[in-house]
Amino acid sequence: MMIPPAEMDGAGRGLRVNREPNQQDAALYQRCFSQFQSGVAAEARAWFFEHFDATTYADMQARYPPGSRERHLLAEFLGFYESNGVLVSRGLLHEDVFFDAPFALDLVWGRVGPIIEEWQEATGEPGIWENVAWLGKRYKVWYETHWRPKVEAIPPEEGPI
Repeated sequence: MMIPPAEMDGAGRGLRVNREPNQQDAALYQRCFSQFQSGVAAEARAWFFEHFDATTYADMQARYPPGSRERHLLAEFLGFYESNGVLVSRGLLHEDVFFDAPFALDLVWGRVGPIIEEWQEATGEPGIWENVAWLGKRYKVWYETHWRPKVEAIPPEEGPI
């Protein structure tokens, strides 16, 4: 089955998929969620929320230098959002499905957004965690323009879409 192409949204703020979420999105979401909950990804997520406290790129470099276990956990944790940023930005995973999921992107982006921007500037590499950055910025736009409380978006008396 061909997935319809994504296009710029009306405000030119990124991609908007021209279709409703479907079973392919559900299956891919389940795989993403499973990855998020298992093995080193779960360990990295726990470490991030319990111990990550850098507020700048320099602070992160000092606290979690390259080669350290903590830097490895940070890379594992951000890698989840990086890979899903690729899927969402290319329209392969519907943003409504990903952003409505319990991945705490709002909390993550609030903590790593400024660090990633400094990281990109400090290294001269705009591609470092570019999909995490895209996902965090797109989430903010999506939340402001598309999110509604679940009982309004899908009234219980009407059932699923």
